Amino acid sequence: MSNILSISYNEKFLIIVGAILLGAVTSLRPEISALILSVLFISTILLYDKNIWKYGLLIPLFGLAVWSYGFNNITLIRPLPLVDALAWFAVIASLPYWWKLIKIPLIRNLFILLTLLTIIVLLRLIVDTPKYGLLAPRDALFVFELWTIFPAILLGYNYGYNKAERLIGSLFIISILWFLLYPFREFIISVSPIVGIQRPVSLFQFTTAGFLSVPAFFWFLNRKGFLGIFGTSATLIIMLMVQSRGVYIAFILSIILSFLIRPALINRWKHLVISGILILLFVLTLGNTITGRLGLGVGFDTIIEQLATLLGKEGPGAGSFQHRLVAWASVIQQVLRNPLGPVVGLGLGLDLFQGFMVGSGALVRKPHNDFLEIWARMGIVGLIPWLSILFLAFRTSLKGVIKDTKNTWVLALQVALLITSLGQPAMGFAYITIVWVALTGLWIGSRLKTGELR
Repeated sequence: MSNILSISYNEKFLIIVGAILLGAVTSLRPEISALILSVLFISTILLYDKNIWKYGLLIPLFGLAVWSYGFNNITLIRPLPLVDALAWFAVIASLPYWWKLIKIPLIRNLFILLTLLTIIVLLRLIVDTPKYGLLAPRDALFVFELWTIFPAILLGYNYGYNKAERLIGSLFIISILWFLLYPFREFIISVSPIVGIQRPVSLFQFTTAGFLSVPAFFWFLNRKGFLGIFGTSATLIIMLMVQSRGVYIAFILSIILSFLIRPALINRWKHLVISGILILLFVLTLGNTITGRLGLGVGFDTIIEQLATLLGKEGPGAGSFQHRLVAWASVIQQVLRNPLGPVVGLGLGLDLFQGFMVGSGALVRKPHNDFLEIWARMGIVGLIPWLSILFLAFRTSLKGVIKDTKNTWVLALQVALLITSLGQPAMGFAYITIVWVALTGLWIGSRLKTGELR
């Protein structure tokens, strides 16, 4: 560090002149300035960090976890999303390193399953791309994004338990602090920079608030002192604000599973009691003044009414649930009309929502159910390896919880993904796929390093 700071007067003069020139270029041609800064930044990293591939993982992970849909829509070269380019840079650049871990049975099984799924997708793309254009590879992006799990495992393995935990904790803390701005989301979105691959969208978004708040709750629950109490309370408040059936179901199931597997979790009763009191005070004092995602006041009655819609009762979001049921039945009929449809699917790029348009004029082609969509597009031959990957991740997280209650957050992450995939096109967006595989991979890698999963 002393060598870096000990620079001559001539070097200082050049730095000042360079800063002035860069400022002038910025005012005249900001895109050239951005290019210069990017080159300087990358050059600096190359000089001081041999593992540059990790930034291809960390930048998408933090960007997608916090700004979600907006960060997902930053373009590198149209129509290639920046996050996918960075993720695949991480996969390829770290290949010589994570390949050395392939002898570990868990990683070898993941590799075999993902390779099989990728081969099936590539064969489908050969047939479907000429028919549907770029919509076909767009539907296949999630499979290539799943490969991000290998650099994530490598990074977790290199970091070890403590450093990986600090990284994961930093992600949860930063994202939760951002999600607490949810009541001001309309103003924040209105002043946000605009990005977009297919259509203009705001960079600042809150789409991952519900998905991440479930595992974050359990991560904070196992933390001591102020951080634990603040985090559990904040995540519960966020869940109230996002007003999502899937979030509430994932949270309830995660609670039940965690206590069944590790009853010792009850030792965190102080956090639960204090957080419960704080949430009750929040609802009683501010519940009617703060509106959530559906425009309703934040309160427990909204949760009950939303969950009741699953039983056919009227309530917030009942229309969207009924629409899904109709769409799902239509997709099943569409697949069954084709003799080979159930086995090999109907194809990538095909509209499975019968021309449904949202208010902005965007075509919704996905039936909001990943299990159904992957079967419809790739048949049983594509569904089985995908389900096997989910099962392997879920089973591994179960083993982790059995050994240590601190691992309950990763089990909750798997539950959140399964429930989200059941009611949303989770695999249709990198802000779910990459965040899920990166966090799961970081956890797996760090636990492999400690020998906990061997």
